[in-house]
Amino acid sequence: MSETTATEDDGLLVHGSLMMGYAQACQSLKIVIGRDARRYIDGLEINRWYPLSAWRSLEELVVRHYAAVGPILVKVGMEMMKGWYHLGPGRELITRGQDFLHFQTGGGGFRSVVKGPPERVGTFELAYFDPKRGRAVVRSTTPFQRQMECGVLIGGMLAPGDIDYVDVVNDQGSNLLEVEFH
Repeated sequence: MSETTATEDDGLLVHGSLMMGYAQACQSLKIVIGRDARRYIDGLEINRWYPLSAWRSLEELVVRHYAAVGPILVKVGMEMMKGWYHLGPGRELITRGQDFLHFQTGGGGFRSVVKGPPERVGTFELAYFDPKRGRAVVRSTTPFQRQMECGVLIGGMLAPGDIDYVDVVNDQGSNLLEVEFH
């Protein structure tokens, strides 16, 4: 996969580690296999930046194979974070599930793998957090699929093993991800 210039995609760039995580999650879950997967995965470099259109090409591999893509994207997001935590830097960065929620909505998570003009990048921010009740709300205005973001939150919060249950709900068309955890 070749890297194109930022101007070809309005300046929004996605880090290669995010691209690799998505592609590897699809392979691990056997969602996308064969020539289609190899065509997109073989040329990826983990430390390069790619235009949003390259991310959309990876998404298209999943979207065109499934009628009900929402649950599949949740699984992909969960698998991405499982790999990030157990095979990548996750263990060094967070020790508790709640830590992931703060990491992902702060400068260390989302903002470390997406860059570009603020109006294009959007936000992924913690709008509400009540650890005693096990509730949080994340506001997302990113250009990414909300179902995948739900999976990222579920997988990242479950990865350290200190939380037994996480559910993330997003009503169609809403920018709010409602998180429940115990």
